[in-house]
Amino acid sequence: MKATSLERISEVLNATPSGVDGEALACGAATDSRVVREGNLFFALRGRTDGADFAEDAARRGAVATVASRPLSTPTLVVEDPLLALQRLARWAIETWEPHAPAIVGITGSVGKTTTKDALAAILRSAGRRIAATGGNFNNEIGLPLTVLNADVRAEFLVLEMGATHPGDIAHLCRIAPPQVGVLTAIAPVHLDSFGSLEALASTKGELAMALPESGVLVSPAGAPEAATGRGRKLRWRITFGREAREGVDLWASDLEESEEGLRFEMHLGDQSERVRTPVFGTHLIEPLLAASGGALALGLTLEDCARGLLRLRRTGLRGEVYRLRDDIVVYDDSYNASPVAVEAVLRYGSAQARKQNRRLVAVLGSMFELGPGARAYHQEAGRLAAKLGVDVLVCVGEEARWYAEGFSGEAILCNDAESAGERLGELLQGGDYVIVKGSRGVGLDALTHRLREKLTLV
Repeated sequence: MKATSLERISEVLNATPSGVDGEALACGAATDSRVVREGNLFFALRGRTDGADFAEDAARRGAVATVASRPLSTPTLVVEDPLLALQRLARWAIETWEPHAPAIVGITGSVGKTTTKDALAAILRSAGRRIAATGGNFNNEIGLPLTVLNADVRAEFLVLEMGATHPGDIAHLCRIAPPQVGVLTAIAPVHLDSFGSLEALASTKGELAMALPESGVLVSPAGAPEAATGRGRKLRWRITFGREAREGVDLWASDLEESEEGLRFEMHLGDQSERVRTPVFGTHLIEPLLAASGGALALGLTLEDCARGLLRLRRTGLRGEVYRLRDDIVVYDDSYNASPVAVEAVLRYGSAQARKQNRRLVAVLGSMFELGPGARAYHQEAGRLAAKLGVDVLVCVGEEARWYAEGFSGEAILCNDAESAGERLGELLQGGDYVIVKGSRGVGLDALTHRLREKLTLV
């Protein structure tokens, strides 16, 4: 957000100033007092705690004013709802961006959003474009407007993840930051406790397509449900992607190879093709890489630009990171989050790597959350798949994870939490093992992998 006077911001937010210097300039925003920077606005949201309780801390760290629902002891812009004010200011920042508003790419889907975002950002930066992109998991009604307000005002593109846990969430985010390009990564069972069905989830993801202007472009997987792609919506261009050449696929991959340096494949668009080398691991990442490339093509880049950018891709931590511990133990750490389709992909990848390298396969699977009434069946199915794919030892972490063991026919170890699982792993791992780690974020498997690295680092 450009530096703007508090007087002007008060007008935009229809706020009542309290103890505020109207000529003071604000730039950027925060909802956590610990990350406030000089000149920020601090938005006092109410959640597990009342943000207003941290206004003085925010002021000490350099906040020029707090946006709150009541006057405080520090300079305050008093509004009815600080969250709505945050969102309104983000929309205003886009509308008044100088010299012109950045092109906005919205990315949604059940899985692969962050990888797609990282890959698209790498392609755009490699091509010399100024961008701002979602950081961490800032893909909701709080994180998205914060991303907009903290973006470099010189950015030509905003690459924004758009998450959803309820119908209407994507449409709401698109009203805050209206996209010109939409990227749908995949439709798979997640958050079913909120949506109730895959059909309802697909319709919610389809809110992105419905929000695009007629001049917009949608990138989506071939064969995605019509509800998710807004096929009744007239658009300038639709780009479909898939893992292989077939009717209805515009962008596809062939000649896939894996090595210790990462993935290699040929990427095709019509009669054009480029050889891609990228330092990420896991064949299940092909679709997100294609989705990102489709987004870049929609923004006017070339297939060659895409290949050049993917060579520079570095994934966000805990998502497909491969590292070696002592005694030649290899860990594939994809512990950031989990869903049935993502667990299946990691199991298949780990199985292929263990067979190829002639290693014992140890799978550490944490509970998958938010799957609704079908949660037990999804876990059992993953357990059966683990057995079918040759997992030698299955470590189940968390309460729901016991259901993995119900479907698994081999050696299964049940652990209540990541800490106890880390202790057990330290005892059972053998030299030359291949270890895969996957589970929902709330299980805390990142603590487990951190413990492994501390105890079993190379010496």
